[in-house]
Amino acid sequence: MLGHSTLILCDACGAEIPDKSAKEVIYQAGKIRYRLELCTGCLSSEMKRHNGHRGVPGFHKRAAIVFSIPSRDELPRQVRLTQQESLKVAR
Repeated sequence: MLGHSTLILCDACGAEIPDKSAKEVIYQAGKIRYRLELCTGCLSSEMKRHNGHRGVPGFHKRAAIVFSIPSRDELPRQVRLTQQESLKVAR
């Protein structure tokens, strides 16, 4: 696939973005971590929305930003699925 670009969808807004420009973000709610890939606009909004963050080595990218959140209800709007919806997506 030389010369082809891989596009992904931003997990927050659904915009198509090149994989290389996606930012890896980890939301930690207690002992559970949610890994998302965000466009730069959504990352900027999330950094303003949360008081603090820290950097860690990423799973797929060189670095990731970690936000500590009280519950999964604090995840960006598009990825908040009910448990029933999560099971449908997994099938």
